[in-house]
Amino acid sequence: MSEMNKGNTVGEESTGVIASVRGSIVDVQFDGHLPPINTLLRSGKEGQVVIEVLSQLGRHRVRGIALTPTEGLARGMAVRDTGNALKAPVGKGTLSRMFDVFGKVIDRGPDLTDVQFRSVHGDPPPLARRSVKSEIFETGIKAIDVLMPLERGGKAGLFGGAGVGKTVSRVGGKAQRAVYRAVAGNLKLAYSQFEELESFARFGTRLDAHTRQAIEHGRRIRACLKQPEG
Repeated sequence: MSEMNKGNTVGEESTGVIASVRGSIVDVQFDGHLPPINTLLRSGKEGQVVIEVLSQLGRHRVRGIALTPTEGLARGMAVRDTGNALKAPVGKGTLSRMFDVFGKVIDRGPDLTDVQFRSVHGDPPPLARRSVKSEIFETGIKAIDVLMPLERGGKAGLFGGAGVGKTVSRVGGKAQRAVYRAVAGNLKLAYSQFEELESFARFGTRLDAHTRQAIEHGRRIRACLKQPEG
């Protein structure tokens, strides 16, 4: 066994020391097993500083980027190799929940159940499992789905300016429809959806057949409401 592979095997924990800190870039020295790329390291008080290995600089040193603030880090401080990569929860239990970058629940809800934690650096699906047709990825956010729909499997960056509807929730999700229908009835639900869709139609956005049908239905409802009583 070479000197580089002495000590702990992959998946086990080992300990190193900080060699240098330059902003969020941290170099760590290991005398034994060298952590693989994408491995998470922890340092600082109670391991609060999390570092992800980006490259191996030699037989005993790695370079990583801190995923948390590096305040308090200094040369010579101990670093623990967790033996694992950054993982994220996967499964139906994640729907409508909020997480931080480390997969921890931050919405004050109950702990996750019926989920798996998978590495964010997993291999891509094989070609046989990939879809070749273009599909719209529905986010449930009307400002995105109506004005600039996203393609499933694609990549996009969003920068929301002032007054673009970032904080307006869409009356159209399954949970929202059920609650709104129970409180206000089908007529008011359809009219509320119409008012939201019509506001975006004024921008000249290209609408699909279902959306145009919903807008037309809402206009008929409005026309009926405007009729004088007699």
